[in-house]
Amino acid sequence: MKLAVDFIFVTGILLNIIALIGLLRLEQKKLPQLILIVFWCVILNTLIYFYSDLHQLKTLRFVTNFFQDGARFLTPPLIFLYIKSIFSTKPYLVKKGLIHFVPFIIYFVFYTVPSSFDFPYSKFIDGHIRAVIKDVYGIVFFSISLKLFYRLSKSMKQNYSSIKEKEFLWIEKFLICFLLVRIVAFVLNTSEILFGYDVSWDAYITISFMIVAMGYLGYYGITQSKIFLPDFLIEEHSKRDIESESKSSYLKDDEKDALRQKFDRCLKEEKLYLLPDLNLKMLADKMEVSERKLSAFFGEVLNSSFYDSINSFRVEEAKTMLRSNAVESHSITGIGLSCGFSSKSSFYRIFKSKTEMSPSVYRTSALKESHRTE
Repeated sequence: MKLAVDFIFVTGILLNIIALIGLLRLEQKKLPQLILIVFWCVILNTLIYFYSDLHQLKTLRFVTNFFQDGARFLTPPLIFLYIKSIFSTKPYLVKKGLIHFVPFIIYFVFYTVPSSFDFPYSKFIDGHIRAVIKDVYGIVFFSISLKLFYRLSKSMKQNYSSIKEKEFLWIEKFLICFLLVRIVAFVLNTSEILFGYDVSWDAYITISFMIVAMGYLGYYGITQSKIFLPDFLIEEHSKRDIESESKSSYLKDDEKDALRQKFDRCLKEEKLYLLPDLNLKMLADKMEVSERKLSAFFGEVLNSSFYDSINSFRVEEAKTMLRSNAVESHSITGIGLSCGFSSKSSFYRIFKSKTEMSPSVYRTSALKESHRTE
């Protein structure tokens, strides 16, 4: 048993170090990466603590305990701040977010330090109750972070026509995995309180779940996207605050007509929607207008987001090809990619959301209709 746990800890430490090396090697480290560096350092400290506890390395255990003991008060607000920093460039973001770290500071000063030096009053609160409080705190914070992510990610549709699922999937899975780890810990600690048993290895179960989550996240976070931050967010992060959108009328009537003509030329004649990486800036440059005016055009004239508008053109193009003989020389997935979709999954998902049927079903239906009219 000890050998298996030892293997799990060593694996977790190596995964953590790989993540840190990937982050530290980045030439330009923006706020989101800096926050993640701190986050993974805290996780690494926690893993080393439990490894030293397993092997009775007293000095190492004593040193790492200072940040391990309150880690569950520290990591949730770090992730919350990470999510906000991805989507926002508001000044004083970190300064305003410091209030979320007050519970950790209080716990560190009044419990971690005294307990490390065996002060009597530090044993006043039962260990399981303290653990449950930490778990509830983590569950609440990770849930809030996940909700914030879903809300802010919708605003990306105002600026990008092809949001790669893998880039957003990593962030979503990151939050879900660590939320599940906290739920597992809560269940274990609550069970010990309710049923009155006490086992020394319950913490190792939670840590093992966390290491499995880290391995799972490594696939999405390192091999499928930029180190924990999507390309399009890195490129645009310094340019705009995604959260701030003007809701008042910005365009004049003559501007709306002029923009409509330019838009129709670029989309209907030049078919720029066929470019998988088309974004608001590219289209604005082609139309020779500012991004702000183009963004207002989508909201005030088309009553749609950039993302939905461009993908509507792509779906119509795909429908035309699916009704033609194109499928004889292209696969259905190939048709989707040729219409500007970045992947098979995005093609099928968006096509079905707009037509209420998959591309293959639409193709079959189109063939039946064609046979009836012959």
